[in-house]
Amino acid sequence: MELEKELNTQQLKAVLNNENSLLIFAGAGSGKTRVLTYKIAYLIKEKGFDPFEILAITFTNKAASEMKKRVIELVGKVGQYMWVSTFHSFCARLLRKEISRFGYNEKFIIYNSAESLKLISKCITDTGYDLKTVSSKSVQEVISTSKNKLMNHESFSKKAFDPFEKIVARIFPLYQNELFKANALDFDDLLFLTVKLLKNNPDVKEKYQNQFKYILVDEFQDTNLVQNELIVLLHDGSNKIFVVGDDDQSIYSWRGAEVSNIINFDKNFSNTKIIKLEQNYRSTKFILDAANKLIKNNFSRSKKELWTQSHEGELISKFRAQNEQEEAKFAAKKIKDMIESNSDKSFRDFAIFYRTNAQSRAIEEIFIRESIPYRIFGGLKFYDRKEIKDMLAYLKVISNPKDVISLTRIINVPTRGIGNTTISHIEKFSRNNDITFCEAFYGIERINTVNPSTRKKIRDFIDILDELRDYLDNHTIEETIQQLWEKTSYIKELVIENTIESLNRVDNLKEFLTVVKEFEENRSLIQENNKLSLHDFLQEISLVSEVDNYDENADTVTLMTLHNAKGLEFPVVFIVGLEEGIFPHVRSMTGGSDDVEEERRLCYVGITRAKEKVFLTSSILHYIYGDQRERLISRFIGEIPEELFIDENENISLLYPYGKDDNYVANRKPVFQFGNNERYSGQKNINTDEFSGKSKNFKRSSDGSLKKKKDFLDFKVGDVVEHKLWGSGEILRTKKSSDDLELDVVFKSVGLKKILASIAPIKKIK
Repeated sequence: MELEKELNTQQLKAVLNNENSLLIFAGAGSGKTRVLTYKIAYLIKEKGFDPFEILAITFTNKAASEMKKRVIELVGKVGQYMWVSTFHSFCARLLRKEISRFGYNEKFIIYNSAESLKLISKCITDTGYDLKTVSSKSVQEVISTSKNKLMNHESFSKKAFDPFEKIVARIFPLYQNELFKANALDFDDLLFLTVKLLKNNPDVKEKYQNQFKYILVDEFQDTNLVQNELIVLLHDGSNKIFVVGDDDQSIYSWRGAEVSNIINFDKNFSNTKIIKLEQNYRSTKFILDAANKLIKNNFSRSKKELWTQSHEGELISKFRAQNEQEEAKFAAKKIKDMIESNSDKSFRDFAIFYRTNAQSRAIEEIFIRESIPYRIFGGLKFYDRKEIKDMLAYLKVISNPKDVISLTRIINVPTRGIGNTTISHIEKFSRNNDITFCEAFYGIERINTVNPSTRKKIRDFIDILDELRDYLDNHTIEETIQQLWEKTSYIKELVIENTIESLNRVDNLKEFLTVVKEFEENRSLIQENNKLSLHDFLQEISLVSEVDNYDENADTVTLMTLHNAKGLEFPVVFIVGLEEGIFPHVRSMTGGSDDVEEERRLCYVGITRAKEKVFLTSSILHYIYGDQRERLISRFIGEIPEELFIDENENISLLYPYGKDDNYVANRKPVFQFGNNERYSGQKNINTDEFSGKSKNFKRSSDGSLKKKKDFLDFKVGDVVEHKLWGSGEILRTKKSSDDLELDVVFKSVGLKKILASIAPIKKIK
């Protein structure tokens, strides 16, 4: 193998070192997959390792398949015998041989998330709880988190503290027993039981330690506690561990990833050597300079700096739009201009990244209007999301009671005890009496095969629809939707569920209010005193949402969240919504410094996806989650030196690429600079530290405003406060922290929350 021709100096060191356990800090675009595959090929071809003695683990089946394919290309068919797989696949393969020690049969089945959830729902009802008050998804999340922290139901029960944990402590053992009786494991059991097996059975541990002479792990910064423990148990001191990762790209703490696993690698594994891959083969020098300057603001990281032999390339472009529509129009114009001026460019060369899914809506609508083909990667189009489809179905039934498709969609959403058996009875009655399903449904009293209690539930639902129709006559569509949420408890149930998924759905529903407001405002601009009808609104929405699904290989712009961008690359990247409270997300700003550091790593990942050009954009007024407010430019833009930027706002033709439209916010000129952040009309100049947000008498709030210290230090136990999103709540505890105040507030809508007084969007009401 002519490795010197294929690898750079640091890559070659990693491949040739066969004496140590190795931690390879592989920066973005530094060729980590190349190093992994050549390392495996070197072990087999040059060092005589049996492929069966090599274990290679990564995080996705696609990555595992690609790695194995590349190894086979280098060493031939003998590479087929390697153990190359994901963590879960490896554990399943091992357990097939050893699970009888737990009393399971080797032909055990694996429940996916949906099947697990269904079983948990059954266990909740079997334990005597109501699914309306005990969320099966919340229970599933707690059980999953416990297993990934190596806690079984017994250890969880001992530490259960609050009322919900005590409920889970009753359901957890029943769930595990039901799994056992079904000879089934859930995904978390695969890792949990494998670690338990190796811990409790020294003979089994020794067997696999002896088998695997070399263990390689990709994306090690993404491992959680149980995955790290698995690798520790497979290491006996004589076999070698080879892990590749980058602490600067650790962005999954919300799903259990522990960046400390890679930082503390040398403490967990003996005879360790660290090698850094810092030469980047993807991006231009200016892009890497920006990324390096940004990530240096993180304290919890290993010291490294990406460099390239590539040309300097183009400077980073920044753009400050008046609102998110103008921001999207700017991106659309730049994409079209770059394609028109460069014959080598096509739509597939462009990607737009955003922090949350709700941000895609404004971009999608502009792209549809400007005939720019796009696809959503790793997520649904805004109007294809379940909660948005549910809202549209409700509105369609209010507008047209004969819409059977929409009626059957919402008939039991949220759950109101109208199940499939009842629907079958209604369908049968409609067939026997030669009437439509809707006619049978609205005449439910005539269907004797439906029991009286269910008939009452249906009548109550029909009454809600009638009330909403009457309400719409004298109110706006926006007010009607909020009334709909109140009458059906749609949002209330999502808040009670209190999972990441359910809270994201709440965000999307609030963003739906923005859609309605914009339609109503645009109609009032076109026709004075002409109220937007529900029929017109639904027609407009249907035109916006009728977008072709583009093939994965089609020539389309890619839209995705920054979390989904990991591992991908594009010639040109736009990162939109770079505003305080959006990116970094407001949740990180009420947490500790670790949360903000992870947000910064997320921005670093986004920038380093780009090969040639990066655009960082923000809005002065961002209308999101049904709320419009003036926002500060993200600190992340402020952390990149000015000399690396082109300010697109200096070119007036770019500032208003489509002319000043009806959404333009007039006469809002910057009056002074706040670090690198513009402050607007009516705000007085103050002395501040360089973008630290600190001042003598003021502190920045997450909504971009400045709070006087005496205002936010004046909160006390017993005060009732109003939060912008969560409504009213009472302060239970206050704690002085530096020049800030930590508050424990119990809100009626979301329960207990820990917040910082200076940045939380709250005000005292009594």
